[in-house]
Amino acid sequence: MKRIVFSLLILLAPPSLHSAFAQGVSPVLSGTETDAGLVMNRYFDSLLNGDVGTLKTLLGGELLKKRKSLLNNPEYSSYLATRYMNASFQILGYNSTGPNTLAVDVLITINQDELIRKRYLLEREQSGNGAIPYRITGERSLASDSP
Repeated sequence: MKRIVFSLLILLAPPSLHSAFAQGVSPVLSGTETDAGLVMNRYFDSLLNGDVGTLKTLLGGELLKKRKSLLNNPEYSSYLATRYMNASFQILGYNSTGPNTLAVDVLITINQDELIRKRYLLEREQSGNGAIPYRITGERSLASDSP
């Protein structure tokens, strides 16, 4: 009898719950991963919108030095907005690489047919201002899983 009641509850549950059961439960992110995810979301939003001002605040270290001339180029903003216009971003995983550093693997899909895998290196801000918990200090391409 209990099994029948449970089955009826599942069948009568809203459709959104059915997909949750089918897909399984998402892993719970740590505070560190949540902070890093927020920084990466701001980064990708900045790419989509061509917001070089925000990019300057999110980048640090060698990556900021490397991108400085691009970020100061008045045409770079429109280039970014055009390049990433039909892009989507998916964080694939996080990996702690030291006490204050984190590697974030990302899949970037452009126009639904160009797949780019990248690893971003994030370093925790030592100032503790709280506004930006990490700076993106490195970026490298990863091998693609293209068929």
